[in-house]
Amino acid sequence: MFNFNEEAIRKEHENGVGIMAKTQEIVDSICREGFSNIFYIGIGGTILYAGQMSHIVKEAGSTIPLYLENAADFCVVGNPFFSKDSVVVIASISGDTKEVVKAVDLAHEAGARVIGYVEKEGSPLYEKADYLVSTVGGEYYFWYTVTLRFMANAGQFPKYDQFMAEIVNMPSNVVEIYKKSDEKAKKFADAYCDSPLTYLVGSGNLEDWAVCYGMCIMEEMQWMRTRPISAANFFHGTLEVIERDVPVILIKGEDRTRPLMDRVENFVNTISAHVTVFDTMDFPLEGISEEFRGILSPIIMRSAFQRVSVHLEHNRRHPLAIRRYYRRLDY
Repeated sequence: MFNFNEEAIRKEHENGVGIMAKTQEIVDSICREGFSNIFYIGIGGTILYAGQMSHIVKEAGSTIPLYLENAADFCVVGNPFFSKDSVVVIASISGDTKEVVKAVDLAHEAGARVIGYVEKEGSPLYEKADYLVSTVGGEYYFWYTVTLRFMANAGQFPKYDQFMAEIVNMPSNVVEIYKKSDEKAKKFADAYCDSPLTYLVGSGNLEDWAVCYGMCIMEEMQWMRTRPISAANFFHGTLEVIERDVPVILIKGEDRTRPLMDRVENFVNTISAHVTVFDTMDFPLEGISEEFRGILSPIIMRSAFQRVSVHLEHNRRHPLAIRRYYRRLDY
C-alpha cells in the first residue's frame, strides 16, 4: 500500500493506550479535590477534537458541567462561569500555539487547574500544565479517558471499565481501517484533487470532524477550498447550491444523529453526480462492543481520512507540511 507504515501507525495508537492510566489518575485526583465545572479549551483542530467529545457527553445525557471554549474567544471575552474552581482541559501537539498558551496563563491567573496533553517536550504548554500528559499520537485516547472518566465519576457512564478494557483493541483495528479505506480514499483523491470547491457534511460527534478535515487538512495543508456544513443545517441554505458537478463528501457515523445524515444522503444523490460516502459502519472493530461504536466514530473516521490525506498529497504534489502563511508570517 502506498506510503503506509503499519508499525508507526500501530505504535502511535499504542502510545495512546499507554497514557490512559495516568490520565485516569489525574481525573480521579481532581474529582477528589472537587471542582465547579470543566472547560475544554482549544483552537483549530484541538477545539474540534474537544467538540467531538462534548457531543458524546451530551448524547449520553450527562449533566457534568462542561463548557467548550475557543482559546482566542476565551482570551478576549472570557466566560462568566469560569473561576478558580474550574478545571481546564487543553491539548496542543506543538505546545506553543499562542492563543492556547495565553488561555492557560489566564486560567492560572484565576487560580484554575490545567490538564494538558502535549506532544513536544519543553514547549510552553508542556511546562505550564498543572497535570501533564505527553506522548506522540495519543490525543484521542487522552480525550476519551478524560471525558468518560469525569462522566463515570459522576455516575453517568457506568460501563466505563468495559469501554476502557475494549479500547485497547483499537491500535490493531486502526491499522485495518487504514487498509480498508485506502481504495475509496484513492478514488476520491484521483477524481477530486483539483476540484474548485468541495462540500463536507457531518453530524453529531462527526460534525466537528467535517470542519476539522476541511479546514485543517484540505484548506491549510492542501490549499483546497472547502465548505464544511452540519447535516442539521444543510437544508437551511446549502441544499440550494448543490449541483450536478459539485463534489460532496458525506461523513457518516453511528451515533443518534445518523438519520440526519441519511436525509442528506438521500437528497444529494438526486442532485450531485459526485457524492463520496465515508461511513464508520464499513469498518469492523474486533474486540469492541456494538454499543461503543458510536462513541468511537471520531477515531474511526480520522483513521480512514488519513488515507485521503496521503493520496491528496501525492496527487497534488503538495507535501502536507508546506504552508504559505501559517507560522510563516506575523499575524
